[in-house]
Amino acid sequence: MDIAIAGAGIAGLSAAAFLARAGHRVSVFDKAPAPAAVGSGLIIQPTGQAALSALGLTDQLLARGARLDRLDGRLQGGGRKVLDVRYPALGPDVFGVSIHRSALFDMLYAAAREAGAALKYGHDVTGIDDNGVEMRLVLANGAASAPFDLVIDALGVRSPFVERRNCFLDYGALWANAPFPSAHEFEQNVLNQRYRGAGVSSGVMPIGTLQDGGEPLAAFFWTLRADEFAAWRTAPLAHWKEKALALWPEAAPVLDHFTSHDQFVFAHYAHHTTRTPVEGRVVHIGDAWHAASPQLGQGANMALLDAWALSAAIAETPDIDAALMKFLKARQAHVRLYQAISYLFTPVYQSDLKLIPALRDALAEPLSNFWFMPKVLASMVAGTLGNPLRKLA
Repeated sequence: MDIAIAGAGIAGLSAAAFLARAGHRVSVFDKAPAPAAVGSGLIIQPTGQAALSALGLTDQLLARGARLDRLDGRLQGGGRKVLDVRYPALGPDVFGVSIHRSALFDMLYAAAREAGAALKYGHDVTGIDDNGVEMRLVLANGAASAPFDLVIDALGVRSPFVERRNCFLDYGALWANAPFPSAHEFEQNVLNQRYRGAGVSSGVMPIGTLQDGGEPLAAFFWTLRADEFAAWRTAPLAHWKEKALALWPEAAPVLDHFTSHDQFVFAHYAHHTTRTPVEGRVVHIGDAWHAASPQLGQGANMALLDAWALSAAIAETPDIDAALMKFLKARQAHVRLYQAISYLFTPVYQSDLKLIPALRDALAEPLSNFWFMPKVLASMVAGTLGNPLRKLA
């Protein structure tokens, strides 16, 4: 088939790599003038690892990323735990891989190109011209693309193909990179966080290297209300660093690296689920279908699973309409489950609420020590609740 993909992020590039390898003629359109990734670190969970393995990218992932065995979140002062996720509860070979977004982008970009996908940058997609016989992408300059048999929307939460009300949450986070600290408080295989209520939190996550043999890096993140970002940008950085150090003095080796507001990227989080992920021969994947806050670390992994499932359905079912229904059957239940979990958990770790965080502070540590809870928590973060890989095996 002739397949158009709108958006060259993780969802779009992984779909391009899968589908071009299967022999389809794939064209990827992106408004950026040149290939580039925006952001800091993310975690490739066991689900995402399985998708990257299907693309033959496991060795690259492990070489560039950092193995994560635990997520350790504590209250200010470093005492009581409010987040305790241990991947080994699922087995000795289960772990996360934290990686710089640019490193993952480079891997997927190369995979899509090597598979034969045509990557068209400087093409801002604004709509679709569908006359019932063929579909063409409409570009911002008024031009139209060549005709396609299938259009994949991978344009994220701001996709022009999806009608949605304001879905952005009150909170987001500042992200920046720094050399991984050598202080003994930080381990290469642990994501550490500190909390004060649900409105103030910070984290240090190892994210591997940007190139083979490079120095180990860490991603630092700080929770911030979206409506406070402009004020943060204009205030002296030293004032904010004082607050950050008050929350987490041991993070000083990381904070010392930051001298400018421009070192940070602000990620404004959203929550939205598209009601009709398949509309005729237009299919929405990744955040265009299911945007969620990163509290469970599922965004990139869900996008990878979508791309893998879509390619597998098309390969197994010659009729495109039947293949799209097969894709929905493979992914819809898992998407619904994790959208619900994300919706419920976000206020616990990122909100202005008082009672819910207080209950978290009191109950999270004793509950996490119940005999069944380590496996439940690890499975939830690993993305394996609902067994999504069963339909892709």
